[in-house]
Amino acid sequence: MEDNQKQAWLDYSKGISIDHIKHSFTNPTNFQVELNSLLQKTVKENHFKNAIEIGCEAGISLMLLSKNLEQATFLDYDHTILEKVEKVCADLNFNGTNCICEDMFTMNSIADNTYDLAYNSGVIEHYTKEVRTKAIISYARITKKGGYVIVAYPNHHTLPYRLSYLIGRMLGKKVWPWPKEYKFYSLKDEMEAAGLEYVERITMDRDSLFGQWITKYKITSKFFLFLDKFMHFEGYLTVCIAKKPL
Repeated sequence: MEDNQKQAWLDYSKGISIDHIKHSFTNPTNFQVELNSLLQKTVKENHFKNAIEIGCEAGISLMLLSKNLEQATFLDYDHTILEKVEKVCADLNFNGTNCICEDMFTMNSIADNTYDLAYNSGVIEHYTKEVRTKAIISYARITKKGGYVIVAYPNHHTLPYRLSYLIGRMLGKKVWPWPKEYKFYSLKDEMEAAGLEYVERITMDRDSLFGQWITKYKITSKFFLFLDKFMHFEGYLTVCIAKKPL
């Protein structure tokens, strides 16, 4: 990971408090709710027992999923955010949770074929194709045979989000405080290069499209809602699903 990107995330995480994490858990965003439904379905249909969220930051997604698991592992390279996650899990009496402070490109402390489900959201879009492939090879290594790797990221192929991103970046850090995002349609090549069986690409959370930077104002919102009648915009979140061969 480039040092400037790593530092940007460390700086951003400093502003995330324990109270904020608890509030986010009880009031998840639309995309977190929809992604959680997909993850729950995957866990239940395949009788999965454990999962790891790689690059979890505040860990909201895995907290929502943890009640369906015997073991839930939060992994991030920022030990300070993991300390907050650990405190929230203890305060909320979550069972079977643990935290690992490691880089997602190595995860040396985790053995091969450890988890039924390895996933993340809002991580992979910050990397070039070469680096994305390296990351997913690492995800695949720690996933059990027959397990799933699921990766979610903002959908730059839906016009409202793409314009919001470009305008937000032009207006600077106060509007768009996160590192650069790359535009790519799917992770089919990267997942197959990691030895995974690519299953599908789906999109979700259309509601959030009309709360993005470009669509949150009444005039522009009406304009994009009108365009949507003809263009049928994809949802804000792209999700790519792959299975590790038996």
